[in-house]
Amino acid sequence: MISKLESFFLNFNRYLSYTTIGGINLNEIREIVTKAIVAKGKKTVHLNHHITTRNNPYSILGCWIINHEFEAYRKEKEVFINGEFELNIWYSTEQNTKTDVLREKIRYEKDIKTKQIVREYLPNSEDVLVKVLQHPTATEAKIVDNEIEVDITFEVLAEIIGETKMIVTIFNQNNQNDDDIEDLDIDVDEDFLNK
Repeated sequence: MISKLESFFLNFNRYLSYTTIGGINLNEIREIVTKAIVAKGKKTVHLNHHITTRNNPYSILGCWIINHEFEAYRKEKEVFINGEFELNIWYSTEQNTKTDVLREKIRYEKDIKTKQIVREYLPNSEDVLVKVLQHPTATEAKIVDNEIEVDITFEVLAEIIGETKMIVTIFNQNNQNDDDIEDLDIDVDEDFLNK
């Protein structure tokens, strides 16, 4: 079933096929296959992680996240992302007289719901592209019962790319004439610098 917008463009292209503008004949309509974003979705991921320390923490001096890596795959209308990053926490012990740094790898798996934006595309032609819009950041770190509790937030955008058909109008000139092209097969005088 054709939508009103598709019907408009088909009729407009038919109109163009009989029109000439400035010597250009708008006479060919073609269907091409191209890759396009067929579905997309965005998600803000919130993680809460508890870490047991070697020593009883007194205060948290710093918290940062590095080495974020992930892979994505598609299953039906959802995109799944598996990833890991390294959480580093700098904290003090013994009433702020000593410090320590705790490093821990955190793994996660999250789903990203996508909305289809192109109805018709070729089956089994999909690729998944995931971009990190906001890298993982520790939004809060606090001490709870001699453990450190960290809230982590990041944002990802998932795009499903598939092959779809487009109808395009080809603009051809009526009077294609090659007479204005100069003869490119000319003799070169190799001694022109010596003269």
